Amino acid sequence: MGQPRYIALGLMSGTSLDGVDAAFLDTDGERIFRLGPSLCLEYSASDKATLEEATQAALRWQFNGPEPNSFAAAGAVIHKCHVRAVKTLCGDHTEWASDLALIGFHGQTVLHHPPKPPFNGRTLQLGDGNALAKAVGKPVWYDFRTADVEEGGQGAPLAPVYHQALVAYSKLDRPTAVLNIGGVGNVTLITKDDHIIASDTGPGNGPLDSWMVRNEMGAFDPDGKYAAAGTPHFPLVRKWLERSFFQKSTPRSADRYDFDVINDMDDLTVENGAATLAAFTTLAAVYTLNNMREKPRSLIVCGGGRHNKGMMWMLREHLEAKVKTAEEVGWNSDAIEAQAFAYLAVRAKWKLPISFPTTTGVGKPMTGGVLAAP
Repeated sequence: MGQPRYIALGLMSGTSLDGVDAAFLDTDGERIFRLGPSLCLEYSASDKATLEEATQAALRWQFNGPEPNSFAAAGAVIHKCHVRAVKTLCGDHTEWASDLALIGFHGQTVLHHPPKPPFNGRTLQLGDGNALAKAVGKPVWYDFRTADVEEGGQGAPLAPVYHQALVAYSKLDRPTAVLNIGGVGNVTLITKDDHIIASDTGPGNGPLDSWMVRNEMGAFDPDGKYAAAGTPHFPLVRKWLERSFFQKSTPRSADRYDFDVINDMDDLTVENGAATLAAFTTLAAVYTLNNMREKPRSLIVCGGGRHNKGMMWMLREHLEAKVKTAEEVGWNSDAIEAQAFAYLAVRAKWKLPISFPTTTGVGKPMTGGVLAAP
């Protein structure tokens, strides 16, 4: 306790490639004092295509040989869009921008390999923290995952320590769990005695988004409409839940493309396929939660998956916890991950830990992040 309060700005671009989230936060790196304004700057179709091309190139590259040429073009898109997000948010909210002290910049994950003992994992986020700091004239903390990975950790998830602070800020009863359903799913359990236990749960919206694209039905399933109209094919779900990811002990981490299962689904209608993938995401989360040491009283769902009525219904059916969306407890779900990187930047400044043995599997609590001066 006792560090100064800062106005920080966090930036996040997730694997779903929908855009840049930016959010202000008033924090001392331990407590949250105020949740600030936020925005989502959507990628244009051409920018999204450039990032998708780099992601696919990374999946082929797998850290072998020289980096793909497409990384440079993707880096330029990331820089342009993040600068625009910072300038737009600051321009719209000068009362926060006038006190802005530092920025937390996640970058764009294009490849993530969890550790395979005795070998450490590897992770790559595109984005130039030094260039961003010079462009916006503020100190930027970036590269939050590498230090954890180099110490044998998973490098993910990193939001749990922020989820803990959010639960304290909102004075919620513990044990409480926070489930984020983004491109990948991850969950944080804040125990009765205020410890944090976390893990990726498995697939998030990634496979369902890919299914919609493959069937030329858009980039995602709006509000889970197609999933709600279909019937899950549970033998397929059971088969997928036997994959090696689910045999690993928690905490475990995943890449969005670890659950590329849609080639198993050639015989399914669009609706039944959507329902099957929604069930896979939900039951993977239930499986992870049921194997944690305490059963949460409430489960708060954030990320795009909270809009999927089928996923929310299945969570309520399969868990004893009271299931709520982030908005129902006064949080802005679309801003949480950006807020988390604002929070982590302040913790990094004070060399406070951002990852822990119970969240990433690292051997000791680790700080992280690299500072770029303007």
